[in-house]
This record gives sequence, structure tokens and C-alpha cells, in this order.
Amino acid sequence: TMGELSISNVVGGGTLGKELDLVSIAKTEFNYFETQYEPESFSGVVFRSKSSGPPIMLYRSGKYSIAGGKSVEETRRTFNKFCSDIQNQTGLDINPELEIRYFVTTGDLGRSIDLPAATIALGIDETEYEPEQFPGLFYRPKSEEWFVILFSSGSIVVDGSPDLELLESAYKKVDQTLSNNGI
Repeated sequence: TMGELSISNVVGGGTLGKELDLVSIAKTEFNYFETQYEPESFSGVVFRSKSSGPPIMLYRSGKYSIAGGKSVEETRRTFNKFCSDIQNQTGLDINPELEIRYFVTTGDLGRSIDLPAATIALGIDETEYEPEQFPGLFYRPKSEEWFVILFSSGSIVVDGSPDLELLESAYKKVDQTLSNNGI
């Protein structure tokens, strides 16, 4: 947990640096992971930890993504076990790097939010609010790498960046803009 926000999802990825035979990887017995490979519905092999940790999607190109970790530490731990399993069980010589791409963080503004009024306060050209489609307001400032989903309950989701301080300042900026407009 940071100031006002807590991490609900760490999203990362990278490459193992070589093309892979997914059929033989999917048939391999791994120490830490169960694999799932259904090429007709999804092009990658899904690695699910036997204990806990986020799933990893591995593609033929050697690229992988990892999403669903509750912390950078948990994500790295799972990634390290994945690398060890791939090297030890398949004999592949890999030199992977884990890039943390962005965080999904959640918080609460501590008050109910009038979403139609928030649309105007945050700027109609940078917000999207269609309550019959989705109960939240999407706010994507053009000049920022982060975006926000705001709910009438005051719950807020801030994501799109690997920089937690930036996400925290986005939260404060949205809170301040709404407060300044009496929302």
C-alpha cells in the first residue's frame, strides 16, 4: 500500500529471446507450474503456479506476459520460478528480463461522486461515461500516461504507468479537481 492507493495488479512481461515449440513445452512436467495449452482458443501456453502467484502467458515468439500479481515481489518470485522451471525442465538456454509495464491501483475518495458532474469537471473531451454500458467513468487525459476509472461510490482505479508516485499524484489531481468543483 502506498499513500491513498493500493496495488491490485502488477502487469509485466518480456521475452525469453527465442522462438519456442509450444506443443513440447505444454507436454513438459514442471516443478512449480501446471500448463494449459488450447491453441484453438488462445495462442499461448498458460503457466499457473501450483502454490500461488500470477499466471504467465508464453507465446511461440518467446514473448511472455505476467499479470495479476499483488506486488512487485510476488511477481518477481513467480517469474524467477518460471525461468528456473523453463531452464531445468526443457534445457532451453534463456536470458530473460522482467519488465514491470504498469500497475493497476485502487483507492477510495471517501465520498459519493456525481459522475455526470465529474464528466464536466474533468473535461468532456477526456472522459467517457455511458452508464447503460458500464457503471464507471473513464478519464484519460491526453497529456498523461495514466488513466482513471471512477465510480459513484467514490471507488477509483488508477493505472497505465509503472511509476507508483505518478499514479499517486494522478489520484490526488483527480481528487483535487473534483473537490474544487464541489464534487
